[in-house]
Amino acid sequence: MFPDLNIYFILGPAIIAIVIASLIMRLRVRRQPTELLKSIAVLKFNVLCVGMFLVLLWFLLPVTAVLASFGYPASVNDIQTPNHLLKYLQDYNKALVRTTTVLYWFIFVFVWWFLTTVYSLSKTLGKLADAQSIQSGQPN
Repeated sequence: MFPDLNIYFILGPAIIAIVIASLIMRLRVRRQPTELLKSIAVLKFNVLCVGMFLVLLWFLLPVTAVLASFGYPASVNDIQTPNHLLKYLQDYNKALVRTTTVLYWFIFVFVWWFLTTVYSLSKTLGKLADAQSIQSGQPN
């Protein structure tokens, strides 16, 4: 969708907006009465932020005709000059670089989100289990 724009001009403001929204959300989550409700509120917010970021990454993917039945030369006769070949190679090189960058960011964001979510939920469940064992009078 944005083939000629530097990807960091789009992702930079998006990351800054998500960080600011996360800080505001952390302040609002403190009002929740229990640890479980706090953890669920943070999980909902994180899923929403990651979802929006992944949709942004989706829009940053280049539109390539490589997988379609048109848009690439079918024979040598379709590329009549070295200029045509150079243009073709440059276009697809740009598309490959953009796709690789988007894939890199997708993997980074998804793994970061997954690990932090698992950590947050396990921490909350650990606190709940400790509180429950204290109430029942049984040691860990």
